[in-house]
Amino acid sequence: MSAPKLHHYVPQSYLARFGRGDMVRVRRRCPPKTHLANVKNVAAETGFYTITDDNGMPSTAIEHELSGLEGRGLAALRRIDETGMPPAVDTDDRELLCLYLAVQMARTPRKRTGPLFGRNVTAYANGREVDLALMTEYLTRKHLGHQPGQAEAQGAWDYYHGTRAMNGGNDPTHDEAVAVTLSSVRVCTPQYRARHWRLETCRKPIFLTSDAPLVLWRPETPSDAYQGFGLEGAHEIRFPVSPTAQLVLVPGHGTSAEEVRLSRVNSCNQDLADSCEQVVIGHPDRPAALDRVQLSKRGPTLRFNTAPGIRRNPDGTEEPMGDILHMWTTRR
Repeated sequence: MSAPKLHHYVPQSYLARFGRGDMVRVRRRCPPKTHLANVKNVAAETGFYTITDDNGMPSTAIEHELSGLEGRGLAALRRIDETGMPPAVDTDDRELLCLYLAVQMARTPRKRTGPLFGRNVTAYANGREVDLALMTEYLTRKHLGHQPGQAEAQGAWDYYHGTRAMNGGNDPTHDEAVAVTLSSVRVCTPQYRARHWRLETCRKPIFLTSDAPLVLWRPETPSDAYQGFGLEGAHEIRFPVSPTAQLVLVPGHGTSAEEVRLSRVNSCNQDLADSCEQVVIGHPDRPAALDRVQLSKRGPTLRFNTAPGIRRNPDGTEEPMGDILHMWTTRR
C-alpha cells in the first residue's frame, strides 16, 4: 500500500459529518468564492507530516498514527450523536476526545507559523542580508499586508535572529516544526480535561465547521490590539461536531446539554469564520448559513512586539526587567 502524499490537518471523517457523502460546500477567503469539494481535497497539504526517519528516508509514520486517532475519535463523536450528551467525566470517551481536540489544535498550518517564520523570511531574502529594513519589507509585503510599526519590525527581527542563534545559525527545519507543534499536545490535554463540557444543539442544521475548527473565545477587550490569549484565558473552547451540535468547554466540572437559539449559532459561525485558516465548510444543500458569514482576505496573523517588561515581586511591588519580545496571534 503506497504512502499517502496528501496529508489532512483536519480529518476527512470529521469534515464528512458536515456534508453529503464525501461532498461539502466550501467558502474561501481568497479568492472569495464558494464551491463544492470532496473532503479528500479540503484542509490538506502534500507532505504536511512527512519527516525524515533515522535512516534519512521520508517517513509518513505521523500521518498513519493520526489516522488511528481519527478513527477512534469519529466513533466517540458518533456516540455523542446517539446519546445527545457529551462524554461523562473520567470516561474513556472523554479522555479520547481530550486527546483528539488537543491534537486538532496543534496540527493546523497556523501552529507552524512561528517555527517556520525564519525559514520563510530567509527564502524571501534570497541571499540578501536580513536587516531591519528587509524585515519591514517582508512584514509589509508578505506577512501582514501592511506597514508594521517600529516595535513590531524590531520584534520580528529579534525573533528571527534569536531563533537562528539558538539553532546554530540555521532556520528550524520542517521536521523540527512538526515536532515543536505536536509536542504541545501532552501539555495542553489537561486543559480540556479540566473543563465542563456542554453540548449545544440546534433544531436547524446550520452549524458550520472550518479548516481550523477549534475556536478559543472570550469577550473582546482593548488588549486584543496588543496581546492574545490561550486555553487558560479562553472563556469558551468551541468545537462543532455536526450541523446540529457543537461542544463548548467552559470553566467548571461535569457535563450538560442545551438547545440554543439561531442567533447563538449564527454568532458562533461568524467567530469560526473569523478564525479559519482559509475556508469555512458547510452542507452542499444548505448554502444559506455559509453565505451569511463574512470572510476577510486575511485571517489570524502572528504578531510581534518589543516593549519594556515589568516584573511583579511577591510583595506586590514592580520593577523593570528590560525590553522583552511578545508574540501573539490575532483573533481574526
